[in-house]
Amino acid sequence: MSSVLDALTCLVIGVFLFTLGAWGRSHVSTLVVDAIQGEERLQRIAVLKRGATTCQVVAGVFVVVAFFLLATR
Repeated sequence: MSSVLDALTCLVIGVFLFTLGAWGRSHVSTLVVDAIQGEERLQRIAVLKRGATTCQVVAGVFVVVAFFLLATR
């Protein structure tokens, strides 16, 4: 039963992180303050996009681990 809870926990974390990353990528231009202009604004947007992509990659790892835990149960 413990491995099922571990897998469920990994799956929930993975879904949450993927959703957070998708939301972050779609709202990245509104998350950066409009008062920042020019190159600095573009740099901050790039950093946020990179962070959102990282959330989605880590989410994929959690989902793979969840299915691995279920498969080896």
